[in-house]
Amino acid sequence: MENTRKKSIPLLILKILFQGIVAFGISWAWAVGMIIIALSGAAKNGINPLCLTAFMLGLLCCSFGCIFSKRRIRRFSYCIMGLSVVVCCAMAGYKWWTVERFPVVKHEVDWWEYRPTQDNDKLAKVIVPDEYVLSADEGYPHIDGAYALYPIYAAMAREMYPEAYATSRNYLLTNGSDRIYKELLYGERDLIFALAPSKQQEEEAEKRGLTYELTPFCMDAFVFYVNAKNPIDNLTTEQIRGIYSGEITNWKEIGLPEDVKIIPFQRNEGSGSQTTLQKLMGDTPIMPPIKEDRVGGMGEIINDTANYRNFKAAIGFSFRYYAMEMLRNKQIKLLSINGVAPTVENIRNGSYPLVATAYMVTVLPRSANTRKIVDFMCSPAGHELVEKTGYVPVNGSQAQETEVAK
Repeated sequence: MENTRKKSIPLLILKILFQGIVAFGISWAWAVGMIIIALSGAAKNGINPLCLTAFMLGLLCCSFGCIFSKRRIRRFSYCIMGLSVVVCCAMAGYKWWTVERFPVVKHEVDWWEYRPTQDNDKLAKVIVPDEYVLSADEGYPHIDGAYALYPIYAAMAREMYPEAYATSRNYLLTNGSDRIYKELLYGERDLIFALAPSKQQEEEAEKRGLTYELTPFCMDAFVFYVNAKNPIDNLTTEQIRGIYSGEITNWKEIGLPEDVKIIPFQRNEGSGSQTTLQKLMGDTPIMPPIKEDRVGGMGEIINDTANYRNFKAAIGFSFRYYAMEMLRNKQIKLLSINGVAPTVENIRNGSYPLVATAYMVTVLPRSANTRKIVDFMCSPAGHELVEKTGYVPVNGSQAQETEVAK
């Protein structure tokens, strides 16, 4: 009896040591898992930290039950691990069914398609008159612009710049309107192609003692779109103000027979389309935008304005050329406004009510080469380039007007 007890003591010590090693390994795996969840944003897809913690505790209990031959503890641990897996799968399934199965309409395209090389047939081609040929001695302007306008100024750069400069990211970029105005103010860019600045961007220029010079060169329709299966085809400007102020919250209030809550998506503050919405709303306050968690560049979770997700009850906005020609998304449809469709002809004849004008914008005195670019875009050849791209050029009298805004 005493010999048996003596033999069991070393075995117990070994079991305790082994359990300690297993517990350390499980704890380490739990810590790594929590770090991965935090950095990757996996919790958004149903992988809840509590589920992981419960599963790891169950695994720890299971190891204890196996090492020390405790059947009840093993059964208990199986229940905990199984329940945590079921809950995690249920959360992921619910997230997929209610949100993830609806495609996101991201405002991104393959910019390589518009790379300003001589053999790129996707860009418009025109002949540049001799008086607009840029001088190499003056230095080539550094240009940036709104995403939707990139095909225009990429085509311009392909015709007016040497290819090595036109294809260099140092000379030609495309970014959102919220960023390009900052680059202009900080002297990183000489010329930008964009919509008119927002109030906040005007205030930023005034703080720095700078003045925006804006020269109009093309027009496009500001459009609202919905799921292609949504039976609504037309909205009035008053209904749009009602939707984005939060006064109209259900499609039934607009004419849909079903009782369906409207899901109005917006864009980031400072973007060209969001600024255009703000101008449309006038003094009517805009409701807070729908938010979503995203993973930032350093792994942090950022609560930012949500991308448009194509729910059956969703509504979003953009510009006609960008939505139809660049994104080419057949799962959405553009709405008529006040009974007028956003076509090129209706933009041209002024019947479409929501037309946005794009500008060439500078803040510093324009160099000789910058002036040549501006003059070229306002010339008949520039109008031809704009029209071949798919936009509507402003008429001659408008093109020669340069607006000044602080």
